[in-house]
Amino acid sequence: MKALFKNLFIAGIAVLFATDVNAQKKGKRVSDYVITPKDDTVACVITIPFLGKDTYTPMDDDPQPLRPEDIKGYYLRSKNAHFQSVYRPNEKKPVFLKALETGKINLYEDTVSNNITDSYKAVWYIAKWNGKIVELKRSKIAPAKPGKVPKNELEEMLMDNKNVYDVYTHDKVFTFDEARSFIHFYNTGVWQQGWVQAYPH
Repeated sequence: MKALFKNLFIAGIAVLFATDVNAQKKGKRVSDYVITPKDDTVACVITIPFLGKDTYTPMDDDPQPLRPEDIKGYYLRSKNAHFQSVYRPNEKKPVFLKALETGKINLYEDTVSNNITDSYKAVWYIAKWNGKIVELKRSKIAPAKPGKVPKNELEEMLMDNKNVYDVYTHDKVFTFDEARSFIHFYNTGVWQQGWVQAYPH
């Protein structure tokens, strides 16, 4: 009798799983999307497991590998986050980085978290007009590159907007919060501060 109940339970789980997959393919959960190399936007369900390969499943199709070599970017609805395929400095293979700001100046975040120690470190990169990506800043717990003082790359990128540049050069605080605020101001003309509340670095 116990074996019968066990088999029925397993069968029930399998039916629920299959139903969920079918629901996803019918569009009930198709709220993520990927951007192809041709700049086409494809609605899909993105799956990023703790172990295993990342995939995206378009409607009425099978799961496809989610790789920065093949996809320009993607949007993950569960995190309300955009990711873009970029080349970090001095690297030959692209990676997906979270895009915090997009426009004339793009701001990317590369993070590593440790659930055991509940620690978090981040490195931020910037690029102008989708040009070469350079390092902007590191969080306090992210190790700095030995023997080198980071160049203030953002100051040079702001020079063609005098209003933003003049305010920036008089600002003596170079925190993540301030840097992102100036990038947002440069891109949109709207000043917004308080990013540190969402990104406590």
